[in-house]
Amino acid sequence: MTYTLDNGRTIQIPDADIERLQKNHGISYNEAVYTWLVDEEYINDETVDELSEKAKKNRITATIHEAKSQKNEKKERKPREKKENPLKKQIIAGMHDYFLDEIGHIFPKDTTITITNDEKYIDFVIEGRKFTLNLVEHREKKAK
Repeated sequence: MTYTLDNGRTIQIPDADIERLQKNHGISYNEAVYTWLVDEEYINDETVDELSEKAKKNRITATIHEAKSQKNEKKERKPREKKENPLKKQIIAGMHDYFLDEIGHIFPKDTTITITNDEKYIDFVIEGRKFTLNLVEHREKKAK
């Protein structure tokens, strides 16, 4: 639809927008055109201006905009602190010493045994092949 403003300016108003306004708000064709012109700020409506001023005074608009901006910001997370597990350290150290003694006798050539993580992994290189032992502690499930 083509609409001409009081100042002579011609505007194209999408028919779909007018139909949507009529359907959603249950208003007449002329009211829908007027509403579209106010929404798109081609004309000013004193009631809308009054309500906008009232909202600014109540700081409602500012609060809404602050909430939206805060919603989009991500909180910085604290780095995860790893808890020490002395029992696992003892187990890994004991297994390392045991494997050094036992595997060293069975595979004397090209045998390397290293602790990769003192609470989790022991790596082996035997005859050029790589192996890893992974120590996992299984905890009881929490009751709901």
